[in-house]
This record gives sequence, C-alpha cells and structure tokens, in this order.
Amino acid sequence: MTKLLIKILGWLSGSTKVVFSFLLPILEDNSAKLLAALLPIALDVVTSLVDSPKSGAEKRAAAVDAIKAQAIQTGIAATTSAVNLAVELAVQKLNPSTPPVAAPAK
Repeated sequence: MTKLLIKILGWLSGSTKVVFSFLLPILEDNSAKLLAALLPIALDVVTSLVDSPKSGAEKRAAAVDAIKAQAIQTGIAATTSAVNLAVELAVQKLNPSTPPVAAPAK
C-alpha cells in the first residue's frame, strides 16, 4: 500500500505534493485502500469530462456522481470525502500546472 501512495506522491507537484506528504501517514490505513480503489475510477471519470462544455462546478458534480455510481457497482463503500479527495487528486494529475489557491488574507 505504501508503494501506491509513494507512486501517487510522484504524480503530484508543488504545494499539492507538500499537502499529500503531510497526509501520507494518515492515509496509510483503511483510507489508503479506499483511495487506491477510487483513484483509477476518478482518473477515468475526470478524463472523460475534460472536453465537456459544462462549467467547472458542473464537471465536478458530474464527476462525484459518476465516481459514486461506479464505486457502488464495484462494491466500494466510498465516503463523500474520499470521493472528493479522489476527484481533486485526479484533477491535479491531469492538470499539474494549476496554481495553488492562496489562503484568504486576514
């Protein structure tokens, strides 16, 4: 399982890589197994939506719905937060040049 997480870490860049490095120890439990099962589904779904004329929010909602449906079909008990994380990782994998979002100024 750790090899898969290290492979995922290799896909990422910049601040996403830093965040994932922080999350790595947390993900090395059952969440890692769930995420490992969801990531291939998320990559396929997000890739299929890249050229869609839908807005970003509509694509995201469609991706979440499609991933949940495929997870159910394959017997994966996916939580909403795991699906959301899988979507974000898939988007980052497909578009690594996306700049990180800065925290709001206080």
